[in-house]
Amino acid sequence: MKSSTLLALTASALALPGLSSNSRADSPPAETTLAYRVSNYQEDDLAADKLQSGSAERYDITVNQIQFNKPIAGKYAVTVTAAHDSMSGASPWYAIKLPNGTNKIVMSGATIRDDRKDVNVAVRRYLENGTLGMSLGYSDENDYEAQSGSLDYERHFNDNLTTIAGGFSYSNDDLSPTDAIDFSRVISASKKSRSAFFAVTQVLNQNNVIQTGLSFTRSSGFLSDPYKLFDTRPDERSQVAWTTAWRHYVTAADAALHVNYRYYHDDYGVDSHTAEMSWYQNLGRNWQLVPSLRYYSQSAADFFTPNSQFGATGATTSDFRLAAYGAISGSLKAQVKLGDFTWSVLGERYRSSESLGINDGLSSPALVNYTRWSLGVDYAF
Repeated sequence: MKSSTLLALTASALALPGLSSNSRADSPPAETTLAYRVSNYQEDDLAADKLQSGSAERYDITVNQIQFNKPIAGKYAVTVTAAHDSMSGASPWYAIKLPNGTNKIVMSGATIRDDRKDVNVAVRRYLENGTLGMSLGYSDENDYEAQSGSLDYERHFNDNLTTIAGGFSYSNDDLSPTDAIDFSRVISASKKSRSAFFAVTQVLNQNNVIQTGLSFTRSSGFLSDPYKLFDTRPDERSQVAWTTAWRHYVTAADAALHVNYRYYHDDYGVDSHTAEMSWYQNLGRNWQLVPSLRYYSQSAADFFTPNSQFGATGATTSDFRLAAYGAISGSLKAQVKLGDFTWSVLGERYRSSESLGINDGLSSPALVNYTRWSLGVDYAF
């Protein structure tokens, strides 16, 4: 029987791709589960003093997800995940510099409507001292289609106290922007992404687990944003990230502290730091509260400009996602188990600004703040 301490420490997946929360048990889940989530992501309107023209109303996205997980023959587990996203609102089109020196944003009209459908099928084989997994995915929306696949392997050593894991993934994306002719956008294009990761997890003692790992991604093809004016990016991008996670079980409180750190660098010139801390507080046998706090800071891409460069040659973008900024977010999740059902609710608030950042570079007046809610239910049978 597993230690209740280790169960608490691994209540949720560690913050690296490919590693599951039950990485020390080489057997499929004991039960079949069916899970449903509905989430809403609502960006704040763009402030009036930053808007030059267009709609101040930004994205509102609702996501419905369903997942089915079934053990098979005591050696396999099959997971099927399907999602449907509905999006509406406006997005930054380009940025301009006024005669008084201030930068303002020209937004699109609040008529953007899009739906995305996504399905993923994953199979995991449970071996004597590890697991082997593979997955295939497909995503489709009005102007975008993507196919993806992945393969990962993990192996346990040292009386199951040490786990190494590695994996590869591949994605092939095709885009065909709407209104391409009307707005002189690219009519169609494609890109490819290849990723790999390696991670090590070590149980230090009864109350502590640590994990560290590296991931690398190489993208090529059309990497610009066709919906932003004068957005031209290099057709290749290399990204590397180092992530470390620590789990500490506090016996006296019947709770677990989760601490994550991530450093990221790419050849666009973007460096970022992410620090996150969560507290998993058990309340009796059936309730759990999880408050979390997250901080993020990134530098600007080498070719970022806070006002669009009309007629410029070479790489240039005013996309706020490649600007220098910092962000802080807080969330609270509540979960309760009632019979075969587990119910959960989560709320999150996110704020970003130039003043919150610790990295160098130019910032953007289009930085986003948002609120996110999620409701879910899991049924085990």
